[in-house]
Amino acid sequence: MSDVHAYLGSHRSSAPAGRIAHLLDLRGPAMGTEAHCASSLVAVHHARRALEAGEIEMAIVGGVNLLLRPDERAGLADAGIISPTYRSRFGDEDADGYVPAEGAVTLILKPLDDAIAAGDPVYATILGSGVCSNGRQALSASSTGVAGQEDLLRMTLREAGLSPADIDYVEAHGPGTAQGDVVELTALGNVLGEGREAGRPCLVGSVKSNIGHAEAAAGMAGLLKTALALRYRTIPATLHVRQPISLLAADDAPIELARYTQAWPDRGVPAVAGVTALGMFGIGAHVILGEAPPVTPPSRPAVDRAMLLPLSAEDPAALAGLASAYADTLAMARNPEDVCYSAGAHRTHLSHRVAVAAADRRTLVERLRRLADRRRIGEVAGKPARVVFVFSGQGSQWHGMARELLETEPVFARSMRECDELIRAEGGWSLLDLLAGETPMTGDDRVQPALWAIQVGLARMWRHWGIEPDLVIGHSMGEIAAATTAGALTPRDGAAVICRRSVLVGTLREPGAMVAVAIGEHEANEAIGEYADQVSVAVVNSGWSTVLAGTQDAVDTVVAPLRERGVHCRPVRTNYASHSPNVEPLRDGLVSALADVCPRAGDVPMHSTALDREVRGDELDAQYWMSNLREPVRFASAVRAVLADEVPTLFVEMSPHPLLVPAIDDEIAACEADFATAVPSLVRDVPAGESMRVALGAAYERGRVPDWSRLYDSGQRVSLPTYPWQRTRFWFSPPAQAPVRQVQSPPPPQEPPPQEPPTLVPPTLVPPTLVAPALVAPALAEQIASRAAEILAAPIDSIDTAAPLHVAGMDSVLAARLCLRLKQELDLRVPYADLIEDRSLLEVAEELCGKAARAESAELADLSLAH
Repeated sequence: MSDVHAYLGSHRSSAPAGRIAHLLDLRGPAMGTEAHCASSLVAVHHARRALEAGEIEMAIVGGVNLLLRPDERAGLADAGIISPTYRSRFGDEDADGYVPAEGAVTLILKPLDDAIAAGDPVYATILGSGVCSNGRQALSASSTGVAGQEDLLRMTLREAGLSPADIDYVEAHGPGTAQGDVVELTALGNVLGEGREAGRPCLVGSVKSNIGHAEAAAGMAGLLKTALALRYRTIPATLHVRQPISLLAADDAPIELARYTQAWPDRGVPAVAGVTALGMFGIGAHVILGEAPPVTPPSRPAVDRAMLLPLSAEDPAALAGLASAYADTLAMARNPEDVCYSAGAHRTHLSHRVAVAAADRRTLVERLRRLADRRRIGEVAGKPARVVFVFSGQGSQWHGMARELLETEPVFARSMRECDELIRAEGGWSLLDLLAGETPMTGDDRVQPALWAIQVGLARMWRHWGIEPDLVIGHSMGEIAAATTAGALTPRDGAAVICRRSVLVGTLREPGAMVAVAIGEHEANEAIGEYADQVSVAVVNSGWSTVLAGTQDAVDTVVAPLRERGVHCRPVRTNYASHSPNVEPLRDGLVSALADVCPRAGDVPMHSTALDREVRGDELDAQYWMSNLREPVRFASAVRAVLADEVPTLFVEMSPHPLLVPAIDDEIAACEADFATAVPSLVRDVPAGESMRVALGAAYERGRVPDWSRLYDSGQRVSLPTYPWQRTRFWFSPPAQAPVRQVQSPPPPQEPPPQEPPTLVPPTLVPPTLVAPALVAPALAEQIASRAAEILAAPIDSIDTAAPLHVAGMDSVLAARLCLRLKQELDLRVPYADLIEDRSLLEVAEELCGKAARAESAELADLSLAH
């Protein structure tokens, strides 16, 4: 083949197996089998042996046949082997040849106990299999003989520990050739008639009468048909038979063609069937299947509680189609949670994603139908987003918080019971009793420990669901829960810090005030002016949100002009002015009270908003917690430090109600960081289960994969809608006929036009040194995309620059060709690995532009030094 990609893709039978192993990251044997029309059934035999030997845990066995070169079958047609009437008449007196067909069948083989334990739908069991060759028993090397086929059948029956009379049905090779049918049916009759009682012939059929002869995939097609027949205890009809051949005509014939669809014969024992595939040159394979044992799933009452359904596809249109199909499925499902569990745990999660959360089945179905109507939906999940757990300070509390989660989420309830014991040991009061009470919670010594416990419980829920934080950020007292989650403080030490701290602040003799104002830090300092000795900027949440703290009268005086100007001002519900000189009298008492706290290195990084940097866990001693109470909260700076990395990020607020999400959104907007998103865990007066799952869905849409078996701990696998293929045509259209041109005298020679030197970007673009590389990169990405589309023989609009090129089908061979074109046409040197990794094409282009800009800047610097 002249095309190396075509050569590697299809010229060797092992290529598909190797490609699939690479795609799915499979580490066991990956091989192709070549046994002509018996190839795929021979593969089943080898896979079964490997499973029984314990060499592998699971096998993916497939057979594929494509009719790409009709000339290969011209000789068969001339020899009368291919039917001129295009009908496969297996077992018919007028059989005149087989009908070539295309097909692809793939089945999963697993040990039965493993499949049942995993909840896999078992269609049939393999009781035995065998492969053999005729040797010299046939008339020629290219044909199969009766004796060889009889040997194959008997060998497989011995392997399965069965007698011929145990077989109810045989899916024959049955190509519909006059000689081949007679040989095969004779062998079947000779073997299966042994010990069989009169009046109970073995039924025989062939799927080739339905779909034609799929050649290398024919054995798998027969196996699939037989497995389905066993599962539904129905034998399909073999078509196009007008007059059975004479050896089937006798009343006592041991075999009979299944000429009509019929129920499986009921013998009071599990059904048994055989499947045969015969190849040229005498090779044959036979597999004996048994009816799968009945599996009764444990009975569970259907519940109607908050659910999260993950959907994914390769493009937005397919995603909308999935939403419609799942809406129909959920509307009729016995238990909708099983549908959600199966979609999460038993489906591959592709690049375009949407997660739909709802408090009940009806709402979930309604939301899916609305999504389907939009036609193009979903987020593009590239590299999994970094997750930052954010713990807010005081102010998110509300009467009734956490009650629903205590009743419905065992992990949260267990965490709260542990915290209740620790708080009871420190303070002598019950957190759980307080949350269940009818009186609204008041007092810092009650509110702050309660918030700490809820934040710790929420973080444990997220981690239990499989979403681990890459970083934690705490805001004021929220740093105590952040440190506990990071592992820098044990839960016991965390309880000690929050309880002792909250009791001490209640001893302040001079009460203070705190007011959140919708202005930036610079403007806030200007507003404070001459009152700087009494009022401080205590918190900087964002460029448009700060908190002032100080004495009550001074704060009121500073805030009054702001209110007159229309600035939004909101008092913070607290009785003291933290993060200001107001709390300085507590220093000695707090440091002494926390002397026995033993911080340690945590397992998650923590960015301190008191020190405005990442801190080691062992730095969080008594002196640190005094700084946490006294120093201003640099929350905006912490968020900007995260955004500076310019990697996909999901901020998740741990609180009963969002306080920090608006501030994070402000910073995201100010930094134009559209790669980042902030979500709350809980929202006041919104069902907690639904709110948590909406946030979890945001993590899924951004590339994180929850542990679905924990989210649905009693979920059972059920059938799901199939993928809505978009019917894209990949066949190459022949080039249009070029018009015949008249021969003319050659024109006089002309000077060639001057050639412009190749540039990194098209000449219409501004050189990267004059503008930021991020502004040039989109145009460069489009240039690369257009060349990638040509190499992939795909429409240009099918190349999404926001997605990796491998999503469009780019592999290492094609990437090497693309690299060569980029070098020749754009003088652009790109390592081919950059074109097949998980980064988007736009990210690759931004890196290339950045490198070019740095190189050009260095060159200019060298020139200036030289002069």
